[in-house]
Amino acid sequence: MLFRQCAAKKRSLSYVLGDPITRQGVIIDPTADIAAQALSFLAERKIALQYVLLTRFPDPVLEDTLDKLRPFGPRVIAHESTEYQGVDVRLRDNDSVHFGEETIRVLHTPGQMPCAVTYLWADRLFTGETLLATGPGTCGQGGNIVQQWRSIREKLLGFPDEYLVFPGRESRRRRVACVAEFRLAFSNKSSVTASPAHKYSAQTQSDHAGQLDKTNNSSSSEMVGA
Repeated sequence: MLFRQCAAKKRSLSYVLGDPITRQGVIIDPTADIAAQALSFLAERKIALQYVLLTRFPDPVLEDTLDKLRPFGPRVIAHESTEYQGVDVRLRDNDSVHFGEETIRVLHTPGQMPCAVTYLWADRLFTGETLLATGPGTCGQGGNIVQQWRSIREKLLGFPDEYLVFPGRESRRRRVACVAEFRLAFSNKSSVTASPAHKYSAQTQSDHAGQLDKTNNSSSSEMVGA
């Protein structure tokens, strides 16, 4: 498998996965300033873009990004509950996306947004804003921090310690973590309550605000692709 983590100036993160055998690939959570970087990676390796996978309700400038990607013919994938009308394929919890000989599993992890999902490939969890490398991300439109906390504990922390968490945004200069770190950090939280969730949410919001300041100052299951 070919893999690339792409970073933007505003600390957003996107991911490119490609099957070197069949020459098919996907991009997870592309942004306008990352699209060119991702397309270059695919072109250099002669990988055809099959899908664009969204982990959450897209940002207002997503159409600008998709305008750059549409000429390459990808289908846009998101959870069935998303309000975004530019989706080609709407999936449910535990559905699968196939590209080449690879399979990505869809995990519905609501809370950060009602339509938030995590994509599982091999030992890697692409969590979007649901879980950053240092804790839960901030809630978006229609979000619920308690539900987000529940999704993290019941869905994501159930994976083995060594599974890697690849978030949709850098947090405190970190771009990747492992399940063991979160299990250890949350181990003394015996139940899902608003208190610990708000604690981590407040910390993340503070970090995010600081990052933005620095940036501004500096310059029925469906088998898809089967």
